Amino acid sequence: MACTGADSNASLFFDTPITPVNNAYKFFIANVDFSYTATDVKSFFAQFGAVNYVKLVPHHSNNGWENNAGKQKHKGYGFLFMLDAMGTEVLEKYANAFPDNKIEMLGRKGVLVRRQEGMGPSNGHQPSGYGGRANNAGVNRNNGQNWQQQQQQH
Repeated sequence: MACTGADSNASLFFDTPITPVNNAYKFFIANVDFSYTATDVKSFFAQFGAVNYVKLVPHHSNNGWENNAGKQKHKGYGFLFMLDAMGTEVLEKYANAFPDNKIEMLGRKGVLVRRQEGMGPSNGHQPSGYGGRANNAGVNRNNGQNWQQQQQQH
């Protein structure tokens, strides 16, 4: 039976952040198995440090959130926000040790884990729900890089 409603989608595609997300701790993840939920992804990456937030991009085809089998699915990619710099560094080093940053996650090989460079902080914004531009609306890569340069100078 397929779940319906925003609360059900939330548990499949994204979770609730522990603190406001920080784009400096953001990773892009791709080739995620369609059966994995945000909770599955968060649990796996917790071995590298505290995970603040996971968002898997939902697939908007057929009957809204559902595929032909009546099951909800995501597009196989999304975003992961670590809670702090230490967890971010540990995960980045781990992913960088694999060719093309493609790790094995929960038995699935070839899962891309790549740090999002130059994003800067989110200015304390909470992420939007599924389907939105998330928390980086209005923040472009140049502004993020300028922010990082300012932080290094202080």
